This record gives sequence, structure tokens and C-alpha cells, in this order.
Amino acid sequence: MSIRNYHGPMAIFVAFLTLGTVYGVWFAYSVFLVALVDDMGWSRSLTAGAISVMSIVHGLSGPMNGRLVEKFGAQRVIALGGFIYAVGLLLTAQIETWWQLYFTFGVVAAIGIAQAGWIPFIVTVERWYPDNLGTALGFAMSGIGLGILVGVPVINALIENYGWRHTFVVLAAIGPVWVIPSALFLLKMPEDLNLKQQGPEQQASRKQAAQEKALEAASESGTHTDTNTAELPAQPLYYDWVLKTAIRSPRFWLAGACFMTGACVTQILLMHQFAFMVDHGIAKTQSSFIAGVIGISSIAGQLFWGNLSDRIGRERAYSLAAICTLIAIAALAYLSWVIALWVAVGFAIFVGFGYGANTPIFPSTARDLFTSPFFPSIFGTLAISGSLGAALGAWLGGWLYDFTGAYTAMLVVSVVLAVVSPLLLWLAAPRLPNPAPRQIS
Repeated sequence: MSIRNYHGPMAIFVAFLTLGTVYGVWFAYSVFLVALVDDMGWSRSLTAGAISVMSIVHGLSGPMNGRLVEKFGAQRVIALGGFIYAVGLLLTAQIETWWQLYFTFGVVAAIGIAQAGWIPFIVTVERWYPDNLGTALGFAMSGIGLGILVGVPVINALIENYGWRHTFVVLAAIGPVWVIPSALFLLKMPEDLNLKQQGPEQQASRKQAAQEKALEAASESGTHTDTNTAELPAQPLYYDWVLKTAIRSPRFWLAGACFMTGACVTQILLMHQFAFMVDHGIAKTQSSFIAGVIGISSIAGQLFWGNLSDRIGRERAYSLAAICTLIAIAALAYLSWVIALWVAVGFAIFVGFGYGANTPIFPSTARDLFTSPFFPSIFGTLAISGSLGAALGAWLGGWLYDFTGAYTAMLVVSVVLAVVSPLLLWLAAPRLPNPAPRQIS
């Protein structure tokens, strides 16, 4: 087996398990929310605020994490994240006040999850599979679905038997047991391996390819380049996207608005579905089973939508996924009138399947629009929008319930967001070319 064939799948495997474990804790907060409200006597909006803080910190750390990946490599960033994640959860096990929860879980653990999370892994997978990114990310990101599938019922059982404090301690062990060693010893980047293995013929081939690219660019711009005297034009004739130019592009902001609204509706539904089920008479054990169904369907969705978006385009695939989300919202509305387990299972299938489109399509869209060696910094900044949307959704669902005393307003807002998000993606148009302008000095 060639080095490429070995390390590419290994990167997907490590991403699958690591993302599943760290983000499984994130999505299992719906179970912690119920336990904390019962034990500490806080309101739902106050308790849900911790996940909003986590989402904001997770997003705002994106540019820094992208720059760290460019400077130190994804492996070291992920390993550092595993350490900070463990420290954050150990501190969370000791909290006594809501602000301590916000700091330990919402800030410290969030930084760890972000550094061991999807930005460094998306960069790693993108380097190995630049031509089939949606499909590769579908496999890698489906680990998040596994985290929901396994994490929610397991964490619910741990809380029921040992309490939420001991559960946080158990989850903290994931950092030193898996995240840190897997990042340092199992992950490799293709450029490192390629440089080590290239002989004179391969280096000459790369040199010729660079010359041909320069000549092609010169021809398109009408500039003459003498191949006998220079391999590259004296002035660059093509440009790479950098963060300064990307944030001045309207398509950057349209994509960000799409990510924000899509993440917002997802978090409203995923973060508050457990409490919704319990409030409407469904037992906690059955509600945790419903969360497991969401995990299974999200795995299928991530695999399906990632591959489909490579074939028919990001916009079409994401629009179809939004229809699944709308069906899920309709099932939840029906469940508020008629309590039936099959309706709850139907909700879980469609919300998980629709949500599954976010994780492969959002980063693939960013890469389609801003292909560049500086993609980590660009995507790290663009990902802020998704995290802000997730933070808003987690808080907004709780606030709407506390303010109105019912879930009707939350469902109406979810419908609006599910319709607007794909429309914004069509306006961002990742299907169309997006050449970089001259770099801004």
C-alpha cells in the first residue's frame, strides 16, 4: 500500500473518531442541560447559555486556529486541543455557580474542542483529497453523528448512575487517552511525505508544471514570457486568496450568512429536542433513544450529502437537505398535538439527515470559493459565522420558550431559517468560478 493510500484513510479515521468524541460531548449537553436545571435550579435559558458561550468561543478562535495550523501544523494544534479539552472538563466537574460553568465549559473546554475540532481536520482532509472533498469530508465528519448516537445515551446513563460531575471527569479522559496520542503518532500531512519521497524526476516535473502554469497565465493576460530566460514571469500573473481579499468579497459574507442561519436552525432543534420530548410526556430513556436515532441518520446524511454535493453541486444538495429539516420541524409540531413514538422517530430521522449536510457542505463551499494555500486562515475566519449561528440557536430556543411558555415561536423561527439558509447559498454560488483579485497591500 502506498504512503498516500495509507495516510489518507488514516487521516479520515482519526478525524472520524476524534470529532465524534469531542463534539459528542458538545451535543450531549442537551442531557447535561436537564440534569443541571434539576440539580442547580437554574432556568433553561441561563443553563443553555453555556453552550452559547461555547459556540461563540469556538467560532472566535477559528482565525487563531487557522493561523496556528499554517504555522505549526494540524497535528500539534489537535494535540494541544486535547490537553485543553481535558482541563476544561475536569474544571467543569467542580463548578458551583453558573458563571463557573460558562468559563470552564463555555470557554476552556470550547478552546480545546476548537483546536481538536473541525478546522485542523478539515485542512488535513482537504490536503489529502482535494478533488473529492465533499465525499471525504462526509466520511470524516460522520464521526460527529457517531458521537451523537453513542454519546447521548451513554452520557445519559452515566449521569443517571453516577451524577453529572463524575460524568465530566470520565469524559475528560478522552483527551490524554485518544486525542493527544492519535494526533502526534497517527496523523501525517501529504506535503511532508511528498517532499521526503520526491526524486530528481518528480522535482523536475513539478518545476515544469509551475512553468506551464505561468505561461498559461501570461498567455491569458496578453503578457509575453520568454521561456529561455525565465521560468516564471517577473511579476506574478495569478494570485491566491488571502484573508484580506477574502473578507472583501461579497460571496464571503453570503456564505457566512448561509452558515450562520443553517447552524442556528440546527442548534435550535438539536439542543432543545430532548427537553421538548420530556415536556410532552416522553420518558428520558426514550428521549435519549431518539437522540441516538438522530446520530444514526446524521451519519447517513453526512455520507450522502457530501458525495451528492460533489456530483450535483453544493447548492442543489443543500436545498434538498433543507427540505428534510422542514419535514422534521413539521413532525415536531405534530408531536406537540399527538404524542406518538413513531412521530418522534420520524423527527429524529429527518432532522439528523438534514443536519448531516452542514458538516461536509459548509467547508466544501468555503474551499470552492477560496481555494488557496491560506485556506486555513480563511476558513477559520469564515467558520465564525457558523459558530455564532449555533450560539444564537442554543440560546434563542431556550429564550423563546422562557418568554412564551411554549415551543410554537421556536418552531416558526426554525421554519424561516430553514428556508433562508439555502437561498443564501445560491447567492454565494460556489458552483461558479471565483478567481482571486490582486492582493491588497
